[in-house]
Amino acid sequence: MKILYVLVSSPGDIYLEQAALSVHSLRRHNPGIKVTLLTDRLSRDAFGGRGVKGEDFISLFDEVIVKELDASLSGMQRSRLLKTGMRNYVDGDFLYVDTDTLFCRQVPENEPEVDFGACLDIHVPLSVHSHRDAILSLCRRIGFDASGVEEYFNSGVMLVRDTEQNRRFFSLWQQNYLEGCKAEVYSDQPSLAKTNAMCGSPIKRLPDEWNCQAMSGVRYLTGAKVFHYLCTCASDKSNGYLYRLHDRAELRRLGSEGLAPFEDLLEDPLKGFAPDTLILTGEDLHFLRTRRYRWMRGRFRRGGFSLLEFLLKVRDHLFPRRK
Repeated sequence: MKILYVLVSSPGDIYLEQAALSVHSLRRHNPGIKVTLLTDRLSRDAFGGRGVKGEDFISLFDEVIVKELDASLSGMQRSRLLKTGMRNYVDGDFLYVDTDTLFCRQVPENEPEVDFGACLDIHVPLSVHSHRDAILSLCRRIGFDASGVEEYFNSGVMLVRDTEQNRRFFSLWQQNYLEGCKAEVYSDQPSLAKTNAMCGSPIKRLPDEWNCQAMSGVRYLTGAKVFHYLCTCASDKSNGYLYRLHDRAELRRLGSEGLAPFEDLLEDPLKGFAPDTLILTGEDLHFLRTRRYRWMRGRFRRGGFSLLEFLLKVRDHLFPRRK
């Protein structure tokens, strides 16, 4: 089994840096494993313009496959076209991983015994997913009713055997993704769910340690094989960063300083979490998803005066709570 990365990148983004760190972490824990890069012509031609860093990056891979894609498409669309078509572009069994990942330990070959495997998105059934309403809305826009779906898979790590069934699945997935783009749905996971349903649900669940997703995968961290820090959950700098690699400036250090600043992460990805991180669950977690929270959070400034906070303090002083 080989490890497969898909990369569409230009000098203005940090996806090459993400991929480079991920591959270095993979090599650290799996020195003999074969690694393949699937990219498009526009991205490959731009690697040379990124100085020695770009060519050093290419040397990390045992195999580089370049596909010709419409250069007028956005980087996201080109990336998703490669991802949804990768089973038909790459020969042999592979474990696909997103670039915003770090490997934590050795990945054994021929395990688990599934033809197509992935982990649930945020490690929970769709019925209790904190973004269920948004997911259902996206699925409806691409003509798919996901209200009865429980297994909604995260596409960041997928084990895919080289079978005819999987090749047909990916052909249909790419077709469904392109149809979804007409409805301005550019995420690949709604079309993955639609394709899975159309094909009779061939995707089987991988153990959650194979795609331990930041924020929601706390219980799987100590046994994680792949830590998925999810660049999509990066906050802005004023709110602080949950994870060190959510900071674009931090990733850009790779070009000027090499691997030295990241040695601790390559050995133990958990060291990238902010030291003052708080774990939430239950009603507290759901409250953070509400408009009320976003409204209050937008008006909060640490150390600043808050009339509401002052009035609540006065209330507590006049009417102390009974313990």
